[in-house]
Amino acid sequence: MYSALYQYLLQHKNLPVPGIGTFLLERKPAQSDFANRKIHPPTYTIALNETVSPVHSSFYNWIGALINVPARDAVLRFNDFVYDVKKQIGDGDEISWNGVGTLSKGLGGGVKFIPQATEWVLEQPVTAEKVIREKAEHMVRVGEDEKTSEEMTEFFNKPTVTKSYWWVWAAAIALLALLYTGWHFSEHGVAISSTANGKKLVPLETQPATYQSIP
Repeated sequence: MYSALYQYLLQHKNLPVPGIGTFLLERKPAQSDFANRKIHPPTYTIALNETVSPVHSSFYNWIGALINVPARDAVLRFNDFVYDVKKQIGDGDEISWNGVGTLSKGLGGGVKFIPQATEWVLEQPVTAEKVIREKAEHMVRVGEDEKTSEEMTEFFNKPTVTKSYWWVWAAAIALLALLYTGWHFSEHGVAISSTANGKKLVPLETQPATYQSIP
């Protein structure tokens, strides 16, 4: 009966045993191991819950089919099994259930359960290579907005535009020329003579003749 109930627990993930509790096969999800490029399979642990759910007829049908007896005989055999387990625990004996754990008398008359293994691994790890798809479009959150990866790539790859400020220098020179012209006319007036050379011309003195007339 122990072997049949163990197989039922593995397949259905729970096993109700009246007067003992409900054995549960708890599953922990698979874990990624990127450093070793693997995905480790889910692990399982067996726990004992004091609450016992009702035993349905499908349970006896399953056990009867496994041990090749009618469902009615399966009910009788299961009840005898439960009675023997409870009696052994009550007498202070320790029951070792292969693949499940040990059962013994606990404090306050309860049942103490110690699982045989802290974690069960029923599958093998699989190789996990990270696939990098070049130019694969995906959504990227930018502040309060969402943009595609292509839009962000175009944004960061925009060519840098170098602005030319030659016109600033040309405007500065023109302004300085205009200011100088305004100052010049304010000082010398706007007559045409104001733009000419104001120095007084002095005629050169008559030079002595370098020749002599013959009479």
